[in-house]
Amino acid sequence: MADFPVKRIGAIFAVADVDRSAAFYRDHFGFAVEALFEGPAYAILVRDGVRLSLAEQGHPASDLPGYVMTAQADPSEAAAALVLEVDDAMAVHAALLADGVVSVAPPYAPPWGGCRFFVADPDRHLIEVEQTA
Repeated sequence: MADFPVKRIGAIFAVADVDRSAAFYRDHFGFAVEALFEGPAYAILVRDGVRLSLAEQGHPASDLPGYVMTAQADPSEAAAALVLEVDDAMAVHAALLADGVVSVAPPYAPPWGGCRFFVADPDRHLIEVEQTA
């Protein structure tokens, strides 16, 4: 096993409209926009030690030959989800609904305890909001 320190964990989502997606994460989830870039559009958002980057889909990157990031074509399929652990999932659910965010499924209390629910961003990336037991 490689042994090395990790300073921060993050994710990059391919999105159709970086400004729209940055506003969604800023307005509904409290992420701060740390940086915006053009040509192609790219945003870096941060919150509580988490880094979420948004890349305008469909552009090759010189440092990633052979790959082009794209938003999922079929919104019913998801390869990954952003997970946000909170103290009170039901309160967050109510606040998001009041903000107009659409829940993908109702809150669920799994047999092992806690509560979780899913919402989707404008490009249908799943966001799981979870309260652990």
